[in-house]
Amino acid sequence: MTKAALVAMLTAAVLATQAVSDSQVVPPRCRTAQLHAKLFDSSGAAGTIVFSVALRNNGANCTLRGYPSLRLVGAQGPLPTHVVRGGLAILNGSPQLVLLARGRRASVLISYGDVPSGSERSCPHGTALRLRPPGSVGWLSIRIATDACGRGTLHESPVLAGVRHAA
Repeated sequence: MTKAALVAMLTAAVLATQAVSDSQVVPPRCRTAQLHAKLFDSSGAAGTIVFSVALRNNGANCTLRGYPSLRLVGAQGPLPTHVVRGGLAILNGSPQLVLLARGRRASVLISYGDVPSGSERSCPHGTALRLRPPGSVGWLSIRIATDACGRGTLHESPVLAGVRHAA
């Protein structure tokens, strides 16, 4: 094989590889119905509780990007909830596109203060957290005991690839 033929063959291979990667289609957004949410872990110190919610894809390949909607729920129904994006170093970051293959997981880190502030004498006790994935309709419910002070203030991270620990 001549040097020119080898160069031509390598050039064709590179162009073919670029064409395949350039033509890849990004999967659609994840639908609530294909996700399962579960409390992964939690930690607390100095009046701040941080917990990790794992989202597992039970359906076709899909994507998540951005911040979920969050709502606290108590024994008698919805509780006041005020959601803040970021606020702690582990929660700060820019939303990235997270590709979720079937069986793969993503995480959301959430924190709250459990010490009454201002005129609060106590903080409402939550029994669950409702989470709506970014760009989706419908809610996922996660059983978790919370005592979020500050009118139910929750700080959240964007959706993160993989399973992340709360600490």
